[in-house]
Amino acid sequence: MITSMDSPAQRQDSTVRLPQFRVTVNSRCGRACFFCRPSGEAVATGAGQELSVQDLLAVAVPLLAHGIDSIKLTGGDPALWEPLEEAVTRLREAGFAEIELISRHPRIGERAAALARAGVTQFNMSVDTLDPALHRQICGVDDLAAVLGALTQVVATGVPVKVNTVVMAGVNDGEIEELAAWCEKTGVATLKLLDVIRDMDSGAESFARRLAITRGGASIGSLYVPLHEVAAALREQAASVDVRSQGGLGHPMTVLRLASGFEVVLKDSRAGAWYGDVCTGCRFYPCHDALMALRLTADRRLQFCLLREEISVPLGEILHDPDQMDSVLGRALSTYATARFRPAGPDDEPARPVRLLPVVAS
Repeated sequence: MITSMDSPAQRQDSTVRLPQFRVTVNSRCGRACFFCRPSGEAVATGAGQELSVQDLLAVAVPLLAHGIDSIKLTGGDPALWEPLEEAVTRLREAGFAEIELISRHPRIGERAAALARAGVTQFNMSVDTLDPALHRQICGVDDLAAVLGALTQVVATGVPVKVNTVVMAGVNDGEIEELAAWCEKTGVATLKLLDVIRDMDSGAESFARRLAITRGGASIGSLYVPLHEVAAALREQAASVDVRSQGGLGHPMTVLRLASGFEVVLKDSRAGAWYGDVCTGCRFYPCHDALMALRLTADRRLQFCLLREEISVPLGEILHDPDQMDSVLGRALSTYATARFRPAGPDDEPARPVRLLPVVAS
């Protein structure tokens, strides 16, 4: 049972907090990053699943009436979703003010100019290392040069670009300053450093991965490193330091703004997370992402969290019934109305990181 969250009378304020709306447009991305679930931002989604533009709009458009005018398109990988430009155009026409596109595939570079014209308001690409050999070991594909080339194409559109980097102890934590300098020079607006999802091996899509590049194998959780330690030198360079939350229910994130305007954002789960009544009694509590987002999955479900498949809502035949869809969305959003913030406690500390063998290029 949840025992350490605030009571209703102790909730911070009466503000109506809305979740992020994230859409996994397809179910596979063509790479095998060892810190990511096979289904990406969805639980147990079969290969080959993808949304149609009509499916996406059937859920997205009614959410506008509930006050959600920001959407994040993810996957899988949207760069591999053929109707992407059409979907962005239709979402902007419907009234979405913010459309963030999240990709780690080189094909996003080829499509960047058209997507910018269609109305993408932020590109988000993932780069975890500048070392080609380490990149290959992390994601199983030898295409770092193509990824970096695509990133420069995305920057050239003039649309703000964010780079996501998952920081892993003994893997890439020693090159964060170099990566930040490269991003700043390239014209990236924001480098977002994320901690490892320590409960990756839990939930409906548990797979208990072991990493080939470790000495004797290590769990995902053992790769955690506190981001404030990794970013200590960058903090000293910062012209300002602030705290920001992404959306109404996101983790509090430390924002380091350099004199050039370039930002480094630290998203560390130890800063705490939001939980709701749906979390009561959950065997995974406290978890990494908690109740930050409402997700539409490639197999047409509404998903509240990344660990519990049984509380997702199959849309099935009601997907294109506007009245029923609006009712279902209203009930789904009520899940977030009771959200309370829980700071991370001492029992949430991860295991001591396992130091890894140096990576040797083959």
